[in-house]
Amino acid sequence: MTFLQNKFLKNKFLKKDSSSFAAVNLGSCYLKGLIVKNGEIRNYFLEKNDNLPATLKKVWEEKRIPTRSVKLSIKNPSCLVRYFPFPKMDKKRLSQALTYELNKFIPFSFEEVYFDFFILKEINPSEVYILLAVVKRDFVNQILEIFSQANLDIANITLDSICLINLFLNNYTKSKEINSCILDIGNSISTITIFNKETPFLTRDVKFSTKEVLDSVSRTKNLDSLAVQEWIKDDKNNTELIELAQHNISNLCREIKSSLDYFEVNAAERIDSLYLTGGLSSTKGLEKAFTKELEVNTEVLKVFDGDKVKSNIVFSDQKFVTLENYFSVAFGLAL
Repeated sequence: MTFLQNKFLKNKFLKKDSSSFAAVNLGSCYLKGLIVKNGEIRNYFLEKNDNLPATLKKVWEEKRIPTRSVKLSIKNPSCLVRYFPFPKMDKKRLSQALTYELNKFIPFSFEEVYFDFFILKEINPSEVYILLAVVKRDFVNQILEIFSQANLDIANITLDSICLINLFLNNYTKSKEINSCILDIGNSISTITIFNKETPFLTRDVKFSTKEVLDSVSRTKNLDSLAVQEWIKDDKNNTELIELAQHNISNLCREIKSSLDYFEVNAAERIDSLYLTGGLSSTKGLEKAFTKELEVNTEVLKVFDGDKVKSNIVFSDQKFVTLENYFSVAFGLAL
């Protein structure tokens, strides 16, 4: 198993792959994934991730996953995405130039990180608009060692926010006409990505997490962690859950608003829609709380689109329907 610099991103945002692999989203709380065989998604898994080596062993054995090839998505404070204009040149020279210019765009030294880039569009005859993805080497190397010991081959690594860009551009054809924002609510950290029409404009982490909300419920309801998990699964508790999370939501919306204002000043346009994703986005009525706070139309991001996936009995059963918002990154990774 090897890791090559400049292999974070797919060669194209919308890339069809006919091979067999496991698309694995390495979350801080859950290991989530899709099993792909001959280019078709055949099954999924969602496993509590208290010990990654043990979790990998359990998933591969219980699901009888036939492939050892893995496409991996990661999210961590050391993972950064930046967008900026850069002089136009061929890809090899561009990679070399970014190596020397890297410290202008990130708070890490070149020696500390792996990076990759994607040319989003040509601005003018002499400039292009770049997406730069960066992650600290120590974080990646630790993960690579664990997967290697599990005899799993990581074909490529990408970032959660890149997977969501893939998913959004694939599922929302109207993205070419409106300005949008995705809020990915994670267990320990959340991330927003703003689109200027179909071009990513800004990606940044925000101080909001599912764990904060669950801790608030635990204190208020005097429930342990297992009881809290069961409590939030009951739809009749959705309204109370949103009420208990209102303070956190209000603080988050103030932070999001600063990014939306930044976009409005620089693009001279407004954000038209906000899309929520992540496990907490399954809470019915949550989107209304964001619409009220931000005065922006809010809805839950569609995890998949098209009859081909929906006709698969694995993804049409009620169990998956209740879990599907956990899999937005994995579906973007599997595209």
